[in-house]
Parts: sequence; structure tokens; C-alpha cells
Amino acid sequence: MLLENPFAMEGRWFKGNLHTHTTNSDGAWSPDKVANEYRSNGYDFLFITDHWKVTDISGLSQDGFLVLNGAELNIGPSELGYHYHIVALNLKENISSNSVSNAQELINLIKSKGAFALVAHPYWSGLTVNDIQNLDGHIGIEIFNSTCFFCIAKGHSVIHWDDLLCKGKLAWGFAVDDTHQHYNDHRPIDACNAWIMAKMPELTEDNIMNAISSGYFYSSNGPVIHDISIQDNIISVTTSDVKIINFIANAHNGESFTAMDGKPISSARYKIRGGEKYIRVECFDENGKTAWSNP
Repeated sequence: MLLENPFAMEGRWFKGNLHTHTTNSDGAWSPDKVANEYRSNGYDFLFITDHWKVTDISGLSQDGFLVLNGAELNIGPSELGYHYHIVALNLKENISSNSVSNAQELINLIKSKGAFALVAHPYWSGLTVNDIQNLDGHIGIEIFNSTCFFCIAKGHSVIHWDDLLCKGKLAWGFAVDDTHQHYNDHRPIDACNAWIMAKMPELTEDNIMNAISSGYFYSSNGPVIHDISIQDNIISVTTSDVKIINFIANAHNGESFTAMDGKPISSARYKIRGGEKYIRVECFDENGKTAWSNP
């Protein structure tokens, strides 16, 4: 489904988190502390997305590290009576909760402000594939959310993603932290755990927005995808050392490659057979950490 393979594009990979909370909503850390933590842990860019509030990011960017605006907005009802949560990426001004009456109107309003809409944590939100399929104008969904995973074990939404792709609904898949910095003796810290790796010629706001809206990235909370190439209907993948490499497609299509005899694998090849509506790659390391390509 990708019009251009980011692994074949010029540029370099930049690491970023798209969903972040601070003390301006229900986070435990100040914007300054959040930015410093992500910069210190090797991230190149960060969206601060407090609930219904565009946080002032003045002074948070530094040389080689870019902080961008955003907000998390929620509205109901979904098919089961819950709320949609929509992350508005690069939103520059606050939006009133009284200005829209449903999720589609909210997405339309976000787009009218020059921002991009990302459907947050579908599994945690209790959304069905019907809820998301009926939405237009968003760039994708969160397929992994750290805080939802650590909090109530509902961080993965890849089945929602595959259902959308099977139905012909193009959506990019994003791994995010959604960090609130809440933790205890049985819940790890939800910061600096997941990310996207975006392919760009250089680190600028425009390049970030182009990469995330065009699918020029892969997501991870551990493994590295070094390369994906297609030649003569064969998809070749190279990764860091992992336990499993999956080629995921619609219905019964696709193939899984598992490391045998305790030895890791770092490459796999898949021959396209003709019945695939889409193909995406995911790989798991020995600790269960995962990386996901876009379709």
C-alpha cells in the first residue's frame, strides 16, 4: 500500500514519540522534565499532547531535538457507548469541546486547523473496527500504547489495524508511549518505551509531518528493522537479532519465520503469491519486544 518505500529513500532515521502528557493535564512530570527525559534517552522529536490543552512548548526544543505541539481530545459515543480518543498532532491552538458533537466532526475540525488526527488506543477505548472504519480523514491508529499496556494490558491494537486493512481502509500503525509517568511496584514507568523511526532528509517540523502522514516510518518498542526491499515479487527483510519475523497479510495469507535451536534470526524472505491485499512486517525479540512496518 505504500507509494514509496521509506527504506529506499534518501535521508536518515529519526526517533520520536507522538503521545505525551505533562502536569498541564494528568501527567506527573513538567513539560521541561518530559522533554529532557526523552532527549536524554535518544529521541529526536516529541509531541506534547495534553488533554484538551495545547501546552506551551517555548524553549523545550534544543539543537538536534524538536518538540512539537499537539493535544489529546475525546468524544463519544462509540458503537459500544465509550469515547473515541483522538490525538491532534501539530495542533497550534486549543479546541473547545463544545464545538463538535461526534468523532468525525472532531477529526474534520482538527484537519481544518492544519493538524493531523491519530486514533488513540482503540483496544483500551473499547472501540470496534466499525467505529474506526466509519471515520475518514485520520492518518492511522495507535497499534501499541505503552501506558495502556502497563496499566491494564490493553496496549496492542494490531487486530483493529489488520481488520481495517482487510477492509481496504488504509491506515498507518503507530507505536507510542502515551506517557503519564505513573508507576508503582508492579507497573513500570511508561516513558521512553516505544517510538517510531521516521525517515527524513533532516529534522524539521515539515519533514516530521510529511513522514508521519505518508507512512515513511516504522514503529518499535525494541527491535530494529534495518531494511525492507521488494524485487521480483520477493520481500526481503533484515532486522536486529530477533526470535520471530512475520509477514502479515489478509486472511490466511502471509508467513511466519521462527528462530530454531535457540539461535536468533535477522533476515527473512517472502514470495508474494497474489492473494495478498496488503503485507506488513513485524518482528519479535526474545523479550517479546516488537517492531512493526507499515503495509
